[in-house]
Amino acid sequence: MTLPMVYLDNAASALPFEDAVSFYPAPGNPSSDHPAGHAAKAVIEATRVQLSTLFGGRPGEYYFCSGATEAANLIIQGHCNFLTTTQSPRNQIIISAIEHPAIFNTVKHMQQLGFVVHVIPVDRRGVIESACLYDLLNEHTAMVLIMGVNNETGVCQPVNDIARRVKAFDPKISVVCDGVQMVTKVETPDLTYVDALIGSGHKLGAAKGIGFFFMSHRLRLFPSQFGGEQESGIRPGTENLYGVESLYRALRHHEKNAVEYHDHVKQLNALLRETLTHLEVAFALNTLDAETSGYVLSLCFSGLDAGKAMKFLAQRNICVSKGSACSSVSPVPSRVLSAMKLTPAQMSATLRVSFSPLSKREDVLAFCAGIKAITSPEGNETQA
Repeated sequence: MTLPMVYLDNAASALPFEDAVSFYPAPGNPSSDHPAGHAAKAVIEATRVQLSTLFGGRPGEYYFCSGATEAANLIIQGHCNFLTTTQSPRNQIIISAIEHPAIFNTVKHMQQLGFVVHVIPVDRRGVIESACLYDLLNEHTAMVLIMGVNNETGVCQPVNDIARRVKAFDPKISVVCDGVQMVTKVETPDLTYVDALIGSGHKLGAAKGIGFFFMSHRLRLFPSQFGGEQESGIRPGTENLYGVESLYRALRHHEKNAVEYHDHVKQLNALLRETLTHLEVAFALNTLDAETSGYVLSLCFSGLDAGKAMKFLAQRNICVSKGSACSSVSPVPSRVLSAMKLTPAQMSATLRVSFSPLSKREDVLAFCAGIKAITSPEGNETQA
């Protein structure tokens, strides 16, 4: 008998809203000058308005692409290309040690092309050491990239404080925020100071293959792709109309039910911790007392082999992860947990549980029962 799916890996890809993935999109090409094309174009523009309403900025400052990785590359490579082509003296980039690979690896590639990269450490809670960042600011600083909420730990970063300090030092320094795990979950940053904000549809309950980013007129870039004039020439090619409408539909859910969703996830988060405690399962939060979104829990189970635990849980049709889905198959220890100075034993005993508004109490209870089973004497024998 197949057990029902228990899905608690929503930071990797959130459970989709049914009406955001099951619909027939408008048939027209948004660039076509006829009724079907106009209707398709209207869907795109309505979604820009929706993004602007929820997150700030003007509708025309929002752009669509395939996902957050493409958005990061378009922004980072595009701005670096602009700086190099215009022979700007700004050749230094500041990032945190816990950025998502989409940001971190793109910046590292810029380092190979001659840019100077400074990596800011985090404290034991996973919070960026802001003072180190401020000490590095100078007339050669081009960009500062700070994620809003970490994808492995759920820790909220002080984006607004950092952005204000950076702009007070030099308004020409570009501030870029990876908002993938932030938007709809916690308050989004003040776009008066943040020059670019990146999001991804499938983290919000929309379809896979649609991403978006806010880009202020303050941020200059040269495109890395060429074709038509879609998305103001920054991301040419016929728009993914199905993806854009899917994003619109998912955002409408978050707009109408924000308080209910946040309360629900908060309750699930508390239920998980309370149930593990009731079951006498020894665990610790890797994030200590840091402010978190509540949607992601980084849990260390002393003595547990996380890899074997995941296989044990998978046999029960329970889906969680060891960390970022983008690096889950890598044998290298998590860069994020390493930056937090966790020991090898703590890292190897860590599981990430992540919620969505569609997660259920039954999912949490099933996960806790699975962990209890594997941490019992019989379960330890299964691990061995």
